[in-house]
Amino acid sequence: MTPTRSLFRLFLSLLWLLLALSGPGPAAALAAAAAVSPDPGWRPLLDRLAADGLDRTALTRLFAGNAVAYDPSIMARKVDAMVKKEFEPKPKPGPKTLAQSNYRHFLAPAVIDEAVRFIRANQAAFDRARREFGPPPELIAAFLVVETKLGSYLGDRDAVSVLASLARSSDIDAIAPSMKTLQGDPDRRAFAANAARDRAEWAYRELVALLRYATAAGKAPQAIPGSIYGAIGICQFMPTNALTYGIDADGDGVVDLFVPCDAIVSVASYLRGHGYRPDMTEAETAKVVYAYNHSDLYVLGVMAVADRIKARLGKN
Repeated sequence: MTPTRSLFRLFLSLLWLLLALSGPGPAAALAAAAAVSPDPGWRPLLDRLAADGLDRTALTRLFAGNAVAYDPSIMARKVDAMVKKEFEPKPKPGPKTLAQSNYRHFLAPAVIDEAVRFIRANQAAFDRARREFGPPPELIAAFLVVETKLGSYLGDRDAVSVLASLARSSDIDAIAPSMKTLQGDPDRRAFAANAARDRAEWAYRELVALLRYATAAGKAPQAIPGSIYGAIGICQFMPTNALTYGIDADGDGVVDLFVPCDAIVSVASYLRGHGYRPDMTEAETAKVVYAYNHSDLYVLGVMAVADRIKARLGKN
């Protein structure tokens, strides 16, 4: 046996001895060491986040183990939809009525009654929202009804895993196995590659904002629930909007969009930031609502719910 190999074997023996003395066993110690190390696939993203000023130690702790799970199918579904729209356009359907959409469920008397009770229970916040930003209670409440049923449904995924998965999925090779629309077509693949890069950049900005929001709010990022694309809170703000339009309405020093008063006034702040004025016509108000969600049916739904709430408030 050569001297070099003897030294190497001596080193391994000492390493195993140290591991044995420091824990229940060397295998357990090695497993524990692996558990505190993030999946190597996260490294480019973590390096970029750290370069942008986020705390490296906190990032390592957050991404270690299974706290943040990578799911390429999130980006794959998004890009599939974009490819389908680009390469398989369908004839534009006729206008869909509110009665034909899922938004009709929000017009049920029980839902409207619950919205009125919500307004009454949070009257001070609604009054402040109107006083400082302009939108009336019924319009703000309509958003909260449609977005999360007044906070009763906040999403079934943790927002950080969603946004981190999207931000990590800039390479078409990472999502192609989960896609259904490529069909071996180089044009489709090229389009999908560009779409994935663009959406990953968007998601990265939202991820940075989410991590900063969590730090400011004193929340563990992995404990923040979100939608399939990372919207958070009773008002379902994307994290960049949470930082821009979020309001600490209860004065506790924290913008917490999971607290009704903060969410209520933050919606008003968002609407004002997108041009809302109390003297607007219905058509002008509809354009502001469209900024919240680019869907004509969404606008129709929110406006109809607001009208029902207003009528119900007027009867009290």
